Amino acid sequence: MSKHNRPVYIDDRSIPLTAYMGPRRGGKRFWYGKYGEHPNDPAEGYPSFFTDQVFEDYKNAGLTFLMPEGDAYFMQNINPEKGLEPATDFVGSDLYRFMQMAEKHGLEVYPTDERIFGEMTHKDGPFGEEERTIIRTFVETLQQHFPRSFAGLMLTDEPGIASVGRVKKIVEYLNSEEIRSIKPDMKIFSSMLPSYARLEAYQAGYIYPDNAKLVEFNDERAKIYSDYTLACADAVGEFCFDYYALGEKGRLSPGFYQNLELAARAGRDKGFPISVTLQSFRMDVKYRDEKKVIVIFRAPNYEDIRWQVYSSLAFGVRSIGWFTFWQHYSEGVERFPEAMVVYDPSEPCGYRKTGIYEAVKKIHEEIKAMDHVFLRFNWKGCKKLCFSRDRNIRLLNADYTGGSLTKLTADNDTLVGCFENPEDGAEGYWVVNARNPYQFQLDRVSLQFADADRAVIYRKGIEQDVELVDGCLKLQLGCGEGVFVIPYHS
Repeated sequence: MSKHNRPVYIDDRSIPLTAYMGPRRGGKRFWYGKYGEHPNDPAEGYPSFFTDQVFEDYKNAGLTFLMPEGDAYFMQNINPEKGLEPATDFVGSDLYRFMQMAEKHGLEVYPTDERIFGEMTHKDGPFGEEERTIIRTFVETLQQHFPRSFAGLMLTDEPGIASVGRVKKIVEYLNSEEIRSIKPDMKIFSSMLPSYARLEAYQAGYIYPDNAKLVEFNDERAKIYSDYTLACADAVGEFCFDYYALGEKGRLSPGFYQNLELAARAGRDKGFPISVTLQSFRMDVKYRDEKKVIVIFRAPNYEDIRWQVYSSLAFGVRSIGWFTFWQHYSEGVERFPEAMVVYDPSEPCGYRKTGIYEAVKKIHEEIKAMDHVFLRFNWKGCKKLCFSRDRNIRLLNADYTGGSLTKLTADNDTLVGCFENPEDGAEGYWVVNARNPYQFQLDRVSLQFADADRAVIYRKGIEQDVELVDGCLKLQLGCGEGVFVIPYHS
């Protein structure tokens, strides 16, 4: 811990914030292989979201880069009748129009090529000259037309362990002199599997024991998933995953915190950053054939949004993404679900910003006011207090014992992420009201620090310097609220 004056840091770092996916192009909704089949599809299809207003809305929400994925693949357009088809000219393609809008409004883009993003098989193995040519052409074309907004490549989404070797070869080529001479600052984004997939996705040839629960969160799953995390990080240089934490009827997915902790531990031990894409919409997941709902995720409010964000930051997450523009429907449901921005035929412009948009914008403002401080600190581990029966926090090991925090008391489920700044030795603590935000419970927390008489507190984007009474800091945290605390000795 710093035993000098109050730590002061210059504003020279920021957390990347992304929209995955968005904005969407025009055309009819592609539903289970056919266009126009879904009952909520208007006959004329969607209006175009490649407009100045939509891109400006994304910019104003605090987002820094976008990933269009299938709505604007490189050199492919969406045909309302046939689906994806080759584009005859890049200048006339969907991606070109997307990039135009992004560049105009100062947003970076990580586009992708369906041939790279998909599972390609080549006559000369999983990665060969054919793929090198595709990647080289992709980078040359984007860099030629949009050198400012073209930031990098969206490489893959949720590859199983069998595909991680292929991902590594692509990354090696993207980092080669051949590609870096074209795009020296090329960035790479890959989203890997969260911890609730079947175990054979993480370990080739895995065979379940008789009567095993397929998604049971146990020590074996933790070990197998940690090995997968390390393999992915070795391939890409970082680890990013997505997670839907907000279940129906107020429930939480039980493995959100565990997934964050497993990734954070691996990143801490091996020295790579972790990132997460969070839930910013309501969604129903169905079997494609039976059309049976199997999982329902609720529409988040501001408390849900900040609980996801501050919980993630408590595990040292370095980049945050949002699922934003997808429309997810339930059969027979008349109303449109909530997302950051949704299609709504009652609006003249064809879309509307929701309360989720405003919540994400607000939390981004809070983050940007202090991310230059937080990003100087490295995650060491976490502590917890449990009062509810919520498995989300109970599954945590949360066994960190170092640092100057000697005593923690609280009225409710509490998560404390413990950090250290290697530059000056200062300690930092994310203190989060970890109670399920749906329960809307306040949390009174007391933190006892050794050898500290003051603390800098970052709360809702506001910096405060407070005196500690006998080394003790008392906080009352709102639903889902997180506070970053830096104790020091004056």
